[in-house]
Amino acid sequence: MSDIFPFRYRYWVIVLIGALLVVGLSSITTVDVVSDADLPDGQELTLGGIQTIEQSFTTSLPNFVGLAIRIRPGRPDDANLELPIHLRYADGPPFDLVTTYAPVRAAQNGVLSIQFPQTIMSRDPYVPTETLRLILDIPTIAPGTGPVITAQKNLAEQGAMVIDGTSLTKLDLAITPLYQRRWADSIWPISTLTNGKPWFLGWFPFYVLIAYLYVIVLGIGIANLRSTFLGRNG
Repeated sequence: MSDIFPFRYRYWVIVLIGALLVVGLSSITTVDVVSDADLPDGQELTLGGIQTIEQSFTTSLPNFVGLAIRIRPGRPDDANLELPIHLRYADGPPFDLVTTYAPVRAAQNGVLSIQFPQTIMSRDPYVPTETLRLILDIPTIAPGTGPVITAQKNLAEQGAMVIDGTSLTKLDLAITPLYQRRWADSIWPISTLTNGKPWFLGWFPFYVLIAYLYVIVLGIGIANLRSTFLGRNG
């Protein structure tokens, strides 16, 4: 046994601490921060008199965890409003993937970032890209009053924005998907592997731990080969 594992007990303690450290670091996540300068200029729309606004969009990355919406109070009282938000498939069964609220008071510099638990947005869990529909339910507000949202030019002219059942072919609601980032993805895009996987196969640190253990075993193997080579030549 000592020939296979030449390390002393204290070295295995260091290896265990290193494994815990790697798992802990791989669990650290950040979310993209969207500033007002990141979003294009557009046309402002007052929510008063509108019942619903719908916007279709496509997620391009795994770990979709939120949306940034350009909205600001039209007057001080508007900050107290909370807009019900529904997120569902653009083409599919009419059930909500996400149901939450957009508190106008939380907008900073005209941008409201709404975060929700990570949701696998594709019917096929191995395909991280899916077209979704955002639905904003607007409370009863007098026409010409209420919070102000921003719409931008729809360069593709596909008519993805709908207000009270009317499609606006020239405009899109100015929204930006938010994605959860992991530092380890910059080295190896593990999030793509874990997306939609069941149990421990969908646990991000599992793959990082395997890579760590592989390096340890490889180091032990090299050390054994070196020891054997030096012993033969000693």
